[in-house]
Parts: sequence; C-alpha cells; structure tokens
Amino acid sequence: MIMKLSYIDLNSQDSVSIDKGKRSTAYFCKKLPARVDGKLIEELKKIIYTLKDKNLRLCLHDNPQDLFQGMIILERSGKYYRPHKHLEKGESFHIIEGRMAVFTFDDAGKVVDSCILEQGGTIIYRVAVNSCHAVLPITDLVVYHETKPGPFLGQEDSIFPEWSVEESDKDGVDKYKQSLLSILKIKLPQGKSI
Repeated sequence: MIMKLSYIDLNSQDSVSIDKGKRSTAYFCKKLPARVDGKLIEELKKIIYTLKDKNLRLCLHDNPQDLFQGMIILERSGKYYRPHKHLEKGESFHIIEGRMAVFTFDDAGKVVDSCILEQGGTIIYRVAVNSCHAVLPITDLVVYHETKPGPFLGQEDSIFPEWSVEESDKDGVDKYKQSLLSILKIKLPQGKSI
C-alpha cells in the first residue's frame, strides 16, 4: 500500500497551521509533497462561505518567510484589490475556477494590458517585477493559483501608487471597478456589484 504523504488534511494540526489574519485566513502546509485535487478545492469552498468578508488561502509553503510562495487563493466578488506593485517580485496567476480580470498599469495609472482569466480561455497571466497590477473577481467566487518569490513582508511587500483609489472611498472604488470592467467590455446586471 502506498501512503499518501501529499494529502492535505485541513483539520489536522500535523498537516496544516492556520493564520486567521485580518484580510484573509491562511492554511500553511506543514509538509511536502502537497497535492491539491478537486475534493480539497470543494472543502476550501465550503470554508470560505463561513468567513464573513475574508479571503481564503491555502499556502503550499509552511511559513511567510519561505523563498518560494505558492498559494491556492479563493476570493469573492464585491471586494476591492487596490492596484499595487512589488519592487523586487513578479508573480503569476493560474485560474482554477471562475473568472477573474487582471490589469497592468503604467506609472500614471493608465491600463497598458488586461485580460480575463477563465477555463477555456487565458488561464495563466505573469506580472513583471516592479509592475503595477490589480485583480478583479468577476464571478461570485474565483479560485486561482498564485506564485511569487518570498518572503512575504506584510505591508512592506506591496507599494500602492498615489493614483490608485483607496479602499475607504466606497463610491470611488465602485466607479473605478466599473471603469476597469468597461475596458474589457463587461457590463454588470442592474444592482450587481463586484
């Protein structure tokens, strides 16, 4: 019988540690190899709906100081992910489920590239080092794999440009998200916000 060393048990302290952060709850894998299958994605989807306004991450590394960060991220529409850049890090997004827009910007805030990540279309998008970018979930739930160099430095990790709308400006955020979606020719149904 072959042991399943790579199985991730979200309910076992031997398998994962949990960080209930302010913006997202993160499960950190305590051992490698680690596998992600459809059953685990379904478990994660059940968990995210128990979290009020938080995102959910399954970190395939064991702590924020690891030099390679691989995460399965679950995000819901209605949230705002402010444009930002990482001075010494690029990152990649690989869609697993749902639809998500990705935008890159020049230094003045003009969109220089954008696409929709979705199965059957563009499934991977790579952002360069020191490139301002933003993601925007289009479907109610988005599941994607993100990779980037570590370590995670907290607030020092992301630089927010002066032109980007602050999260506290609710009206400005709604208008800004609509302007981004209009670039991709996406219109939301009346009363629906993303």
